[in-house]
Amino acid sequence: MRARQRARRIRPTASWPRNRTELFEAISELTRSGWRTLPDGYGGTGGPGVYLEHQLGFDPKGADRPDALGWELKWYTERTNLITLFHKTPDNSPEIIRYMVRKYGQRNKAGLLSFRHTIDPASRSEAQKFMPHYDSGLLSVRPRKGNGLIPRWSEQSLLAAAGAKLRRLLLVKGERKGSEIRFVQADAFQEFSLTDFIAEVLRGTILIDFDAREQKPGSIGMRDHGTKFRIPPVQVCRLYMDKNRIR
Repeated sequence: MRARQRARRIRPTASWPRNRTELFEAISELTRSGWRTLPDGYGGTGGPGVYLEHQLGFDPKGADRPDALGWELKWYTERTNLITLFHKTPDNSPEIIRYMVRKYGQRNKAGLLSFRHTIDPASRSEAQKFMPHYDSGLLSVRPRKGNGLIPRWSEQSLLAAAGAKLRRLLLVKGERKGSEIRFVQADAFQEFSLTDFIAEVLRGTILIDFDAREQKPGSIGMRDHGTKFRIPPVQVCRLYMDKNRIR
């Protein structure tokens, strides 16, 4: 194995990519550079992704917008089961979140009602109580049995969330051994398809995660950690019309 190189904490500003061509060249260079040691400050599960963003001049704090040059950047490894596409609370929040916690939540160790659930239509488990549904421009989550209020998202709100964050996506595959990492593959995706996105939600390729709880036992206030739309990295290609292997 070739000698490891001490990774720089951040690229000099002058060398940051200024356009798509330079960005793709920088990513290709990273995938050819072999193993490197993460500097201090890039520990934890998300460390390699933050390091990658810094190397390319991206802003990892841009939670609701693309990271740099109009591109969103995501890192994954062979062990990554799901990546988060974006967070989008239902259009009828906060009322629907309060309703879901009250109706379907369970008490945690602190005595707070908590609702944590992954909507997976492919699951046949008795624990899977909901199914995604689409009709007349609305994506919703409905109970498998019975009736009640339902979380819902309009096409416009989904397109606003996905379009702002995922119009252009860079997906970089890497490997990690402790503090050693390397980047091995990179793909670029453009022309996000909302039609395909909704189809993959209904099919179960994209999972919807709810995570909310009471602020205090019996309180009206809720602590909502955000509703996530997540997908296996290898299935991201299903959501785009334009796909390009950088390296």
